[in-house]
Amino acid sequence: MNKDLQNLIALAEIDKEASQLEPQITDIENELNDKIKLQAKTKDELESLQNSAKRAKVDISANELIIQENSEKIEQIDKKMASVKSEQEIRALDAENGLAKEKIAYANEQIAHIHKELESFVEKEEEIQNRIQELEKEIEVSKEDVQKKTAKVKAELKKVFDNKEKIAKNIDNKVLIFYEKIRKWAKDTSIVVVKKQACSGCYIRINDMVYSELLKSDDIITCPHCGRILYIAQ
Repeated sequence: MNKDLQNLIALAEIDKEASQLEPQITDIENELNDKIKLQAKTKDELESLQNSAKRAKVDISANELIIQENSEKIEQIDKKMASVKSEQEIRALDAENGLAKEKIAYANEQIAHIHKELESFVEKEEEIQNRIQELEKEIEVSKEDVQKKTAKVKAELKKVFDNKEKIAKNIDNKVLIFYEKIRKWAKDTSIVVVKKQACSGCYIRINDMVYSELLKSDDIITCPHCGRILYIAQ
């Protein structure tokens, strides 16, 4: 096995190590991001509740206006009653009076119902505000925790990349470029061992001629089926 291939195998192992470390940073940050998303969702919930409370107050004002208008109407009907003479006019005014009273009664019911809703909104708002405050505290703690954990992983990655740089310096540049091209698609299976005369990347059997070349030659040989760099464990 030539020196470049030995170094490539070592380099591939370092790349595997880096591949395992890099997602850890994302996983650590995701814990914090999930809490931030939950906080944003809870704030939206609070805003929605506050908007509902505003609409409820508008509805109360609208019903109060109905009560006022119909109360004035009843006063006018009472005044008219004193001057009417025919039974038909009295019946018409009675009907108007009854309708106005129904509207007032219904508006009062609506106001009472809306007030109950507003009371529940106050309780819910307090509960949501408490949740937001709790999440803010958790986020602050998580930020510190994430910073410590990511710093540790980044320090490990730096060591890994420093080792990679040292090994890469000892590999022929053309060989290194060739390896990086394969790594773009093969990822952590760019260099694979031959087991039972089969590539352990694509698991297809290698013909006798290529296998013989692997045993005898010092050249870098790729799998004729998948293109991965092959080596035989020594």
